[in-house]
Amino acid sequence: LSFTAPLFAAQANDTATNDELRAELQQIQQRLATLETQESTASTPTSSDTQFNFYGSLRPTFGVSNLSSDEVWDVGDASSRIGFAAEQKLSHGLTGFAKGEFKVDIKNDGDFGDARLAYVGIEGLFGRFAIGKQAVTQEMISDPVDIFNRSGTPLAYDSASPFRVNNLVTYRKQFGDILFSADGQFDGDNKESNGSDFVNAGVRYKTDFIYIAAAFYNKELEDGTDENTLGVTLSKSFDSLYLAAAYQDIDKDDADGSTLDVVASYAINESYKVKLGVSKYDDGGNDVTSKTYNAYNTTLEWHLTPMFRTFVEYQKTDYEYLETNDQIMIGMRYNFDYKF
Repeated sequence: LSFTAPLFAAQANDTATNDELRAELQQIQQRLATLETQESTASTPTSSDTQFNFYGSLRPTFGVSNLSSDEVWDVGDASSRIGFAAEQKLSHGLTGFAKGEFKVDIKNDGDFGDARLAYVGIEGLFGRFAIGKQAVTQEMISDPVDIFNRSGTPLAYDSASPFRVNNLVTYRKQFGDILFSADGQFDGDNKESNGSDFVNAGVRYKTDFIYIAAAFYNKELEDGTDENTLGVTLSKSFDSLYLAAAYQDIDKDDADGSTLDVVASYAINESYKVKLGVSKYDDGGNDVTSKTYNAYNTTLEWHLTPMFRTFVEYQKTDYEYLETNDQIMIGMRYNFDYKF
């Protein structure tokens, strides 16, 4: 009998220990279930992870050209457009994005439709990858000098170089202040090419202090020859004064050409800004078929709000072999951007 009480006590202690272990195990299982639910919820995109922008810029103009001969009065359009941009956070630190931008031709019945941009892409630590109609890497060269209020700017660059290209695959990667960019156009309907029809790559260094970029592209022409273009650009702001220049060397099978755009703008005050530009386009020709020219632009802008401006602009294009053309026009620009 002397051993019965201790034995019973030991059995009671074992039972209590087993109950405590089972309780702790249940708590651990509940915690794991809670963590799995939280992780699943965090990795599933919700409506709050999506951003949608509806934006646009309407840019009617009115002016006269050929001042020295047969004057032509006309209502014009300086690349009006409307578009949307969508972005959604995905799992694994990725972001999906899409953009569609379409022309609004105020000059011709306000027609709407032709796409300027239309693409979908994904972005993460690896960089940014997109497919569709997009702005090309070469716009690193044109962006700093694209400051005027007309569809054909920057003047010299616009005469020879690409802006937006369809059937394009693009890759972008940011390394601090340095951006690396590469594009390839793949058009299966082009029977002349078994691979890419257009290849463009460049690098840009951009800070509040300075903007520097260089880019190169190779393009297959319809006659089977290649066009190779190397461009460089530089811009700098000095408080109210902005200066920029862009140069391209263009090598074709039968001619060597170049583009040069030099621009400046000065903010007189919060409302008024004056802009000046000099451009030189050389297509490599040396006869009457050549469209080589020097161009000059002067603009005065009145900014009533950050979204609305009016302007008066004068441009003279002095062709080497063709008749000189000068134009003066007034215009308005209304920008909007709504985020949802």
